[in-house]
Amino acid sequence: MYKIQNEIFCLSISERGAELEKIIVKDINVLWDGRELWQEKSPLLFPIIGNLKDGYFKYENQNYFMKTHGFLKDQQFEVVCQEKNSIKLKSIYTEKTLAHYPFLYEFYITYTVLDHQIQISIEICNLDEKEMLFSLGLHPGFDYEGLRALLGDDLEISFSPNQVNSVFFDPNFVKKIEKTVLPDSLELSKLSLELQSKKTVCFEGVNQIDLKSQTNLLRIRHSMPFVALWQSAPENPKFLCIEPWCGLPDKCKTNHQLKDKLHIQKLKSKSSFKTDIIIEYIEGDKQ
Repeated sequence: MYKIQNEIFCLSISERGAELEKIIVKDINVLWDGRELWQEKSPLLFPIIGNLKDGYFKYENQNYFMKTHGFLKDQQFEVVCQEKNSIKLKSIYTEKTLAHYPFLYEFYITYTVLDHQIQISIEICNLDEKEMLFSLGLHPGFDYEGLRALLGDDLEISFSPNQVNSVFFDPNFVKKIEKTVLPDSLELSKLSLELQSKKTVCFEGVNQIDLKSQTNLLRIRHSMPFVALWQSAPENPKFLCIEPWCGLPDKCKTNHQLKDKLHIQKLKSKSSFKTDIIIEYIEGDKQ
């Protein structure tokens, strides 16, 4: 377990999957602790998002089988460098990963705490001689008890921009994508009611999500095309996952071809993909 910190934040990071184990803000942990409802906390999703129809994809006339959200969350990472307020970790392809995903890659993730912000920087390098196809996502679960202790009891969620596309699933695979207009803000209890019927809510074009009360807020900003919301047992919610995604699960009707997956990322040989996710704590007088 590794730890980085400053005056506001303290992050604990596991070697397994480079997963966040704790996000402590002002001495309060706001990350789900992996109890019975959902045993994970903040897994990294790579090289797929969600489920593959029938559990496999096709690439160059061969079938490759992979479980939900891919295999990176189970890989051991090594530390590239570490300072008091920053840590960079690395995972690289192995013979075992090649049996499920036929590309040579390096995956880097850097966690940094800067004043009132947590910065999560990801770099994926294509080491192969061919174009690399992948999806990428984050899956942090924010604990309701911790959020209320930090922000207050009157919790709401808001999205920006609010005129976006909504992704509909049936039940785990993409059925359709339609334009929608989101409310200015939504009580978390009402969001849970929606999740009871839809299981997962997903929007295309939302790049800022605020968890807020009348006084303080926690803001998640990203540049990925999608963000998904999910919680286990939404009839009695204990946490909310806010998941920036580069990619989507399979369509209900699919030819299984990896190149034809919705919003699959295509990375040229010997090139790299980079993205950042920012988690910001903003107190009332600074909003």
